[in-house]
Amino acid sequence: MDSLEGLLRKLNNDLPGEIAHLAFYPYRRTDSYNKHEGKTSAIGIHIFPNAKDFYFYLIKRPTYKGYHSGQIAFPGGKQDRSDKSLVWTSRRESFEELGISMNKGELIKELTSVYIPVSNFIVHPFIFLHDEKPLINKNHEVEEVFEISIKALIEENNTCLTDVIAGEMKLKNIPAFKFDKCTVWGATALILNELKELLK
Repeated sequence: MDSLEGLLRKLNNDLPGEIAHLAFYPYRRTDSYNKHEGKTSAIGIHIFPNAKDFYFYLIKRPTYKGYHSGQIAFPGGKQDRSDKSLVWTSRRESFEELGISMNKGELIKELTSVYIPVSNFIVHPFIFLHDEKPLINKNHEVEEVFEISIKALIEENNTCLTDVIAGEMKLKNIPAFKFDKCTVWGATALILNELKELLK
């Protein structure tokens, strides 16, 4: 990504939508569930400049007894009753998990929501653009933080098939993004692929 203007121009394109999810969830049927019955949640995609590229944060969840144990994700979580909006949820969770100020980052766009059947969550992804790299301070919900470049995201040959464990399930040959320091599958990969298609 060579300039802020170019990045903004691409981010303002029309969304690819659920068709961008299919490559990373090939067996999903979009008509096989009711999105309105899930628990509402939101995540933050915090894009910031660094050197000659733009980056965003991914986090690794700690190991615990649950479906998303040890997974790579965006900062985010369930909407609280006291949250003013889903955007507020996204900002609050980003502050709680990474210490990103709720007043930092311009809201640019909401990507297509993703339903996670195994935990019955509807995830609403929001893109925030920062004029400088946010200072972070991770909490107990975050084991590790990764900085992924937009260049690495839009690479053509950055996908693979991998075997994963989700709760008590062992899944084979799951489509995933392969970055230098982490492998990303599941709902996060769906969201990443829509972002990739938007930025290509």
